[in-house]
Amino acid sequence: MTRARVTRTGLLGTALAGALALAGCSQISALAPVGGDAIAEVRFGAIDVLLAHDVDVLEAPTCTTPDASTTVTCSGSTTTGEPITVTSSTDADAQLEVIVGGRSLYDGPLQEVIDQAARS
Repeated sequence: MTRARVTRTGLLGTALAGALALAGCSQISALAPVGGDAIAEVRFGAIDVLLAHDVDVLEAPTCTTPDASTTVTCSGSTTTGEPITVTSSTDADAQLEVIVGGRSLYDGPLQEVIDQAARS
């Protein structure tokens, strides 16, 4: 084998390895929503409820736990300017409440929403 052929083969191998590594990174990034803490789980549940009710979201709910409590509050907005308010807890039996513009879209177990989204 000539030196030029070895160099091209080496470059091709390096490029292929780099492409595979980058593809692996994007697949790992896609799995990120599967993991997360209780705050992320509340946010995912809220977004699942909004999607199930065909709410046009302008600003997706952003969630916090004020003063390190077990209560999670989230807020966002619709494309028509209605506020999105979400309340839940970080407890194992957390109850999720999603309100859009003053009307309740969901008030029940957070785990039910998560399970339903996983089935669909």
